[in-house]
Amino acid sequence: MMGKKDVCFYLVAQSAIGGIAVNLSTFVLVLATIGIGVWLDSSPMEWLGAIMFWMLLIARAANRKSNKKAFDHPQELADYLYSKYGVIAKVED
Repeated sequence: MMGKKDVCFYLVAQSAIGGIAVNLSTFVLVLATIGIGVWLDSSPMEWLGAIMFWMLLIARAANRKSNKKAFDHPQELADYLYSKYGVIAKVED
């Protein structure tokens, strides 16, 4: 007899526009810092842009982990979606 698997459901909510805006702002910040460093022939500014980029990626990854919600049962997830967003499952015949 096989043991029962522990199943956990994760909910991570972000709108498409919000995700694009976050990624675009990170790209522009890094491009501006490194680009200005290249334009001014400043190696330290280029390195600063690269370091800022990695720090932003690490900070956003750590923040993303803390914002997710875990549910052990599908009904808990369904109840949360209903109470928070008014989402009701539609049963199709």
